[in-house]
Amino acid sequence: MDPRDVGQWLETNNIRWVKTEGISIDGLVIGKHISREKFESALPLGNAIADLVMGSDLGGTPYLAWWDDWRRDAIGDFHQQPDLNTLVVAPDRSRTANVLCNTVNLNGEPVPACPRSTLQRVVQQLGELGYTAKAAFEIEAMLFSQSPASARACKYRNLTAMGHPSHLGYLHYNSRHQLAYIDAVIERLDALNISVEGWHDEAGPGQFEINLDPADPLTACDHVVRLKQVLREVALEQGHCVTTMAKPNEEYGNGLHVHHSLSRDGEPVFYAADGSSLSETSRHWIGGMMATLPAATSMLCPTINSFRRMVGFAAAPTVASWAEDNKSTALRVLSRAPKSARIENRVAGGDANPYLVLAAVLAGGIAGLRHRIEAPPALHVSGWGLPDGWPHLPTTITKAADAFAHDTMLREVLGESFCSYWENTRRWEWLMFHTTGGDAEATNVTQWELDRYFEIV
Repeated sequence: MDPRDVGQWLETNNIRWVKTEGISIDGLVIGKHISREKFESALPLGNAIADLVMGSDLGGTPYLAWWDDWRRDAIGDFHQQPDLNTLVVAPDRSRTANVLCNTVNLNGEPVPACPRSTLQRVVQQLGELGYTAKAAFEIEAMLFSQSPASARACKYRNLTAMGHPSHLGYLHYNSRHQLAYIDAVIERLDALNISVEGWHDEAGPGQFEINLDPADPLTACDHVVRLKQVLREVALEQGHCVTTMAKPNEEYGNGLHVHHSLSRDGEPVFYAADGSSLSETSRHWIGGMMATLPAATSMLCPTINSFRRMVGFAAAPTVASWAEDNKSTALRVLSRAPKSARIENRVAGGDANPYLVLAAVLAGGIAGLRHRIEAPPALHVSGWGLPDGWPHLPTTITKAADAFAHDTMLREVLGESFCSYWENTRRWEWLMFHTTGGDAEATNVTQWELDRYFEIV
């Protein structure tokens, strides 16, 4: 939307309040409700917001162990610069509009820690190579009968799942339990112009999966952010609680699978009629993603809890692997139909920041194109239960941070400022777990993880 048209749009839609939606490094939606007059007067820079919002962890503790060049020495403000193309009438509050924002400094320059800006930089580099991408996310979540207050009172344990406590997926009997909730979610998504391809019951307790239609990379991630808000808002209104925490209990965890396709001059790059004769471009793209996958795991699995999900025979991949239509691999290639030729990354947990998930995926592919990295052999067997010697993915937040620190190819695409900040925040998360009540010897989900992640990731 042209900034000159904003006033007329607000008037036409009888808007009194604008909710600004910025995204933290951990994927939290942050912002303000500001008056229409304030919103207009603050353009184009946007409303101010305390800069500590990009310098604090999930528990609200400021990052004081290091200080990046882009962080002001004096604690002051950043700004939430609205992307006016995302301005939409709020379906849940009268006379209100929602708008997604990038975090910028006082000069209007993107802050390196802004996830949305980070993805935009990666997409720009992809365009400079002559390619365009589309992406679609699959979001898994678990729905429970208790309200958030009741869930807190029982410390998020022994919750009543909305559905039969089976390990079956696609069970319509469970879908029926979830129907009133999902119908309300989809109605709200329709009002936000977010198209749902489908949804179904999953194998975890109260678990369901929602599949979104493909879109350009930025829009695809915007839709995930808004979907997660809707999931929580509708649950709250109906007296339930919902979580996208990667592993809230000892059953199946929540994933955030992302499919992406690549085109050049309007032609699908990943298409291979027989599924075996991949083009040179496809081989290099897969090769780059494979070479950077251990490092990318840090962005795909961002919390202590993320790695509880990474166990064999429980849907999440455990080795760096790819193959044509193999759901046990990290990268599932689907190449046989030109309209649906794509690659699915199955590593990311439900707690991951969608902008950073897609930034890592595309950055790996870009590195493969730039460095002409050949794909390793495809995995034609199950990716679970493989012995030592296979390229197992990192199994802890610190091992993933170590892999990220030593990877030069992702840094080349993502930028040193972002990468340095990201690595430090992950090591900080490990430090918080070990110094504020986490059980370092635990092999199952700890209370510390439930308290920190259940309601907000």
